[in-house]
Amino acid sequence: MVVYGNHELGFWRGFLATGCRLCMAGLKVVLFVSEGCYANCFYCPLSAERRRLGAFYVDEELVSSPQDVIDEISAVGALGIAVTGGEPLLALPRLLEVLKVVRDVYGSSIHVHLYTSAYPVPFDSLAKATEFVDEVRIHPVSPTSWSYLQILARENVVDVGVEVPSIPAEPVMKAVVKEAWKRGAKFVNLNELEVSPTNLPRLTIRGLEPAEDGRSVRGSLEVAMNVLRWVEDMGIDIGIHVCPASYKDRVQHRRRLLRKARALALPENVVEEEGVVISGESYRYPMLDELAPLIKAGR
Repeated sequence: MVVYGNHELGFWRGFLATGCRLCMAGLKVVLFVSEGCYANCFYCPLSAERRRLGAFYVDEELVSSPQDVIDEISAVGALGIAVTGGEPLLALPRLLEVLKVVRDVYGSSIHVHLYTSAYPVPFDSLAKATEFVDEVRIHPVSPTSWSYLQILARENVVDVGVEVPSIPAEPVMKAVVKEAWKRGAKFVNLNELEVSPTNLPRLTIRGLEPAEDGRSVRGSLEVAMNVLRWVEDMGIDIGIHVCPASYKDRVQHRRRLLRKARALALPENVVEEEGVVISGESYRYPMLDELAPLIKAGR
């Protein structure tokens, strides 16, 4: 088995999830729906705004309806949606409302992946969501998370894997990969552990320090790469993807903003390579409310 990738995109071996492939091309939007989360992970980087009950975003846009989500997909030219939260399954009515509209508009031409701990929700909630998604990424925070993963893997209706931050504790991360493999997961995504104002105190109290870049935890990426090489050496039949913290800004975010800016900018505007729209003397990121009056009017 060969290891692919580079320091910009990250590294992987074996099966690479479709959601990750679309993300690398800047062809995904992120749907954030939340009615809270009970997992209480010490490493959660979410801002205070995103932690509030009823938070509903698509990418950077604060939205209020499924049509807003459709507008964003159209503006970006997205071929995929990443659903996340909080715990999105705690906001199941809103989540299903949006996904039904997305399927009505785009059918199977758009790929949907769901990121969830499935805690503490009944399996029926997860089953209802999987009717509209192609890929489920389990963040295991309880035995129930692992049990739900195993059920999904056995049913083989959607691609199912594990996605976790890479804690700088190699035995722990190897144990996660072993359990995912045993339960039938197709892949494990190891994300470099991010540092944010909201998680820094809880990281520090556990002896974890920010790396030189200030955005990630020291040792997180090194442990993830060690685990990838270990899986390769052991010949474990599971896909592993190591995603650097810098990837979101350098690749995913920038490519998506650039596509959106080019779609929304007026002929007299200038679009920079970072996705910034220059209008006269003003510089701004492409936001639907500000730069898409024609789209909002139903162009």
